[in-house]
Amino acid sequence: MDIEKITKTQLIEKLIDQHQKIQQLEEKSEKEIEHLKKACIENKGRFESILSTSSIGILTMSRNGVITECNDGILNFAECKREDLVGKYFTKRISVSTGDIPHYIQVFTDVLAGEEAHPFEVSQRHKDGSVLYGEVYFGPVKDGDGNITGFKIIIKDITEKKMLQESLKEAEDKFLLFIESSMDAVVLHLNGKILKVNKSFMELFNCTPDYLESKNLMDFISPDYRTSFTGNMESDYPGVCEICGLKSSGSRVYMESVGRWIVFRGRKARMEIFHDISELKKSEKRIRYLKFHDSLTELYNRTYMEKVLENVYRARHMPLNFIICDLNGLKVVNDTFGYVEGDLLLKRFARILRYCIRKEDIVARWGGDEFFILLPRSSTEEVDQVANKIRNICINTKDQKIPLNISMGIATRNNPEQDFRELIGEAENNMYTNKLLERKSTYSSIIASLERILWEKSQETKEHAERLKVLILKLGKAISLPQNKLDELVLLSTLHDIGKVAVPEKILMKKGKLTREEWKIIKRHPEIGYNIAKSTPQIAMIAEDILSHHEWWDGSGYPQGLRGVDIPINSLITSIVDAYDVMTVGRTYREPINKKDASDELRRCAGTQFSPLLVDKFVRIA
Repeated sequence: MDIEKITKTQLIEKLIDQHQKIQQLEEKSEKEIEHLKKACIENKGRFESILSTSSIGILTMSRNGVITECNDGILNFAECKREDLVGKYFTKRISVSTGDIPHYIQVFTDVLAGEEAHPFEVSQRHKDGSVLYGEVYFGPVKDGDGNITGFKIIIKDITEKKMLQESLKEAEDKFLLFIESSMDAVVLHLNGKILKVNKSFMELFNCTPDYLESKNLMDFISPDYRTSFTGNMESDYPGVCEICGLKSSGSRVYMESVGRWIVFRGRKARMEIFHDISELKKSEKRIRYLKFHDSLTELYNRTYMEKVLENVYRARHMPLNFIICDLNGLKVVNDTFGYVEGDLLLKRFARILRYCIRKEDIVARWGGDEFFILLPRSSTEEVDQVANKIRNICINTKDQKIPLNISMGIATRNNPEQDFRELIGEAENNMYTNKLLERKSTYSSIIASLERILWEKSQETKEHAERLKVLILKLGKAISLPQNKLDELVLLSTLHDIGKVAVPEKILMKKGKLTREEWKIIKRHPEIGYNIAKSTPQIAMIAEDILSHHEWWDGSGYPQGLRGVDIPINSLITSIVDAYDVMTVGRTYREPINKKDASDELRRCAGTQFSPLLVDKFVRIA
């Protein structure tokens, strides 16, 4: 049976079965030998009968070594005929292995000296190549006066026993290999006395072989779990037992234990298997924690808050006030700087809320960017104090990429009969009203912050935006654009590169040639700018223009590969004016050129990068 295919249970059962077979064989052989000895004493006739029929090999010989009698058992063992043995010298007719000769000499000497001859093992090879194993017993044959007249030899065939022992050893070797290769800790013990452990056991309990020598298995079991562990061992139907173990350092480790009685090296022993469930325990604890907590901010979650509202707060907690806070601009942060930055913003706001509330208050994350504060036994003044404290800290937080801007809604429960859901709905409505009233100023501050970041980290300046605005309006009016398009062009002159706020400064300010990876990052800024604009109602109308301001007339631009009239008119205008200003004013990576050369370059690129009609109009008015 392959070691990969046999299971631990099958191995243990095989070991037990083989031990039982060996024991049965030994008991059977001992009974037969005792029977023969008794028969020899009782009468010679009966001995001769047994001699001819016994399955055990029996042979007698004279003092000078001539074989006088033998039975079929000895003939089968020696693989010869009766006439080849009887009357012949023992050493010449019995095939004696060279290694066995010293045993025979010693035995003959002991018997003649009147000493007890100890049995020994011999082997007999047959013509077909098979080998039989026998256990040899010697004794004297005496006459009526007690004189030794010869010898009697009994050979018990122990081939089956030897095969079983070899098979048993092979099975035990496989069993030990299983133990050593097991990822679980395994220990073999007898009433707590440790017989053997595997490497995983020493790793689990952080111990060495020297440490194990002075320890009992119970030393590795936490005292408060020893009773249940012992009870499981003594049970008729033991199952998996969850216990706590003690490492050599004294730290605790949670385990699942399962065990059974086995035969190990000829004696009954107990095998215990310990599976480390410490991480599982931690996970279970974390799962229980997350049932009522938000994983990001570590605040209570909505489930906990609703359970508390339904089951805890009563009349004695009145008045009970609710504050719902909404973190404005989270979507802009996520779209611009990524969700990691958005998560940092949420965690920072959570810390602010924890700092601002009273000791008896509860704060929870109510939804994506909404937070809920519960203030039991709170007056109007106390609620206003908490709310103002939150607002002031957010306003005065200057190190954010965009301002910490919030909207709040408050509702009060003065009567136990008031429905919680209605009050929460009232607080949410108040928050949305506050959000609408402050919407314009909120998004204005967000846009202003993004513009500031762009000017700080790139070569886009306020002066560049002003120059673009003048030239863009001139070109827009030259082609008779309506007023709404001209207003959009003014916004676009400032915000067309707003997506660059998410590009690392070292790339934006690099003087040398950009690498392929750096260029990929740069080319993402129209999409980032588009997401920012779509998330900001005040500039949503120019989102498509921002997305398309790097498209080329011949379709080789990015990010969508638009061509010709499929490109928005405002994007076409902005790309021409922006290129002209870069050429005439210059950048860190290029020297400025005069207006005539810049106009010539625009004409050269007309039909590929720029609209031919718009280039022709622009160079006339620039």
